[in-house]
Amino acid sequence: MRYYISRTTPYISDIGSFFDDFFTAGSSAKKFPPVDIYETADAYVIEAETAGYSDDEIRVYAKDGTLTISSTETLKARIEKRREARSLISSEIETPQFSRSFSLPEDADRNAIEAESRNGILSIRIPKMVKTDPGKIEIKIGK
Repeated sequence: MRYYISRTTPYISDIGSFFDDFFTAGSSAKKFPPVDIYETADAYVIEAETAGYSDDEIRVYAKDGTLTISSTETLKARIEKRREARSLISSEIETPQFSRSFSLPEDADRNAIEAESRNGILSIRIPKMVKTDPGKIEIKIGK
């Protein structure tokens, strides 16, 4: 079974994935933050480009089979903080408020999701549930 993420940038084609980007089907807007999604033998991984955001400005949560990455501040509030902290002469760096959601695969272990941020990349690891093979099970006959 394959799921697809629709890309709106003309030079990027659709790619197969186990995730569905809820808010982009039919949209012509650029998705922010840009993400890479891949699968390993034991997990699914989402890497989001979050340069310019501190760890306390980003929320990652899973609810009802959906993983959401969002920022907690509006762009206006962030600019006001910059102005208060220093004499701003020009502001060209954009760090807009965002929210992106992805449906989680059926075999995702929702209770063991981990996230870390390093060098402007937020990496979210979603472990796969371990499938147990019961093998031979002896059943005792009751008297």
